[in-house]
Amino acid sequence: MTAPPAAARPVHAYLVAGPRGSGAEDAARALAGELIGGPDPEGAAARVGRGVHPDVVEIEPAGSTYAVQEDIRDRVVAEAFRSPVEGDRKVLLLFEAERMRPEAANALLKTLEEPPPRSVLILVTGSPEELLDTVRSRCRRIDVPAPGRDAVVAALAPDPQAELVARLAGGRIDRARALAGPWRELRAAFAGVPARIDGTGARVLLLVDELGAALDAAAAGVRAGHEAEEAELLSELEGAGYPERTALAMRRRLARRHKREDRRVRADALAEGLSAVESVYRDVLVAPGPPLNTDRTLPMLSPAASLDGLEAVATARAALELNPVENLLLERLLLHLPAPVGAGASNR
Repeated sequence: MTAPPAAARPVHAYLVAGPRGSGAEDAARALAGELIGGPDPEGAAARVGRGVHPDVVEIEPAGSTYAVQEDIRDRVVAEAFRSPVEGDRKVLLLFEAERMRPEAANALLKTLEEPPPRSVLILVTGSPEELLDTVRSRCRRIDVPAPGRDAVVAALAPDPQAELVARLAGGRIDRARALAGPWRELRAAFAGVPARIDGTGARVLLLVDELGAALDAAAAGVRAGHEAEEAELLSELEGAGYPERTALAMRRRLARRHKREDRRVRADALAEGLSAVESVYRDVLVAPGPPLNTDRTLPMLSPAASLDGLEAVATARAALELNPVENLLLERLLLHLPAPVGAGASNR
């Protein structure tokens, strides 16, 4: 993603706003790369995109919200007053800025009003209306609209399933990339469930094992990517000649980012699996209209049975908020899904 033109006339603080999956985080990183510049702007932008540039610090709250001391004062404010390592400017990226409660936002205001001359703050949010007016008014706002389907397809090219994935992703580039990569087999496993339910406990147990394995594989793909990033960073640090303090800080930042992604990947993958099951029942209900799942044959289900399936998925999705035991959630879901006609169980 190219940097927003706002980088041509830099200010001390930006607010990058866009719905989830719009590419707002990518846009913020592109802006940070442009602001950093340096003798090798393309190389700098690439490192910013990978989260390993010493002068671009990515920050998210350690807990459910930004803590005044731990997150704002000890991390954001302290980092803002540290000198850049490579160039003339340091950039701080604050993701999910809407998670700043008033007390945390007020602790940040002085830095927003009187930032160090060599530091720029970029707040990234999907819900700008949840930020205090005093915060929004001190930032130059950049809105990132949700991309259309054509943009999602272009981002996936030359994947032969780009059109299918773009439909399933609902306009979210991040979701589309996952469905085209680490979630491809996950989606296939979950989308096959409505046709395989037969009303027996034995089939439920078999499917729970298969879906658990698909979730394991999706998480393993993310971990493998993290290991490659860690190895690449260590290799770069060996020849970069950074002070030990800087090298250690970069390793810690990457570790924090990986920990955040590890924490999310399992829940996100399970939520995507539920969406795959849901999409099949949706296709049955809209038939003979165009389906989302153009790569599979729909199960023989009545509209009433499909509604039962959607209700069961909705119940499972609500349970995700309670951090349930994964196997128990899957078992309960599968026990409440309707069996197709001719599958050995009744189907009203």
